[in-house]
Amino acid sequence: MVEPTKNILFASDLSVNMKEVFEHAATLAICQNANIIVLHVMEESPRSKKRIRMAFGEKLYENIKSDHRTGARNILIGKNVDALRIRKAITGFFEGTEPNKDTSENNSLISKILVAEGRSIADEIASTVREEECNLIVMGCKRQGLLAEAMGNHVVRKVLKRSGVPVFIIPFEEE
Repeated sequence: MVEPTKNILFASDLSVNMKEVFEHAATLAICQNANIIVLHVMEESPRSKKRIRMAFGEKLYENIKSDHRTGARNILIGKNVDALRIRKAITGFFEGTEPNKDTSENNSLISKILVAEGRSIADEIASTVREEECNLIVMGCKRQGLLAEAMGNHVVRKVLKRSGVPVFIIPFEEE
């Protein structure tokens, strides 16, 4: 038996294309009365980490990492000018779909905003799905070469391989 969707994991790479992907996640959340958990994963490479530390020192490396984490979180929660524009567009989307509802109620679809870091984006997505008890993953993928990327060494393929829940992939045009 198919369980009702309660939590949707929206995996964001913070690109402009994520607005379109988020619209699909929001539509699914509204239709299924589900929550959205927004996740951005900062992939860390052991080699580049070591090189940066050797070249610039531990303190500068930690500052760069902290700035990246803070910047990603600010984009996701709307403290960034571009993010504010995206959030306004999303609010406009909500108003277009459900004119009788208050937009603050619609914004409550997002139950958590998480910024994680790890060696594998797919592993972080899979572990967040388990930890947050998500029933569905929504993520985007470039339309051009979608099949090639899904079959190759791409994040989408890795998520499909590791996921125990359905993955809804939104193709988008590269801008």
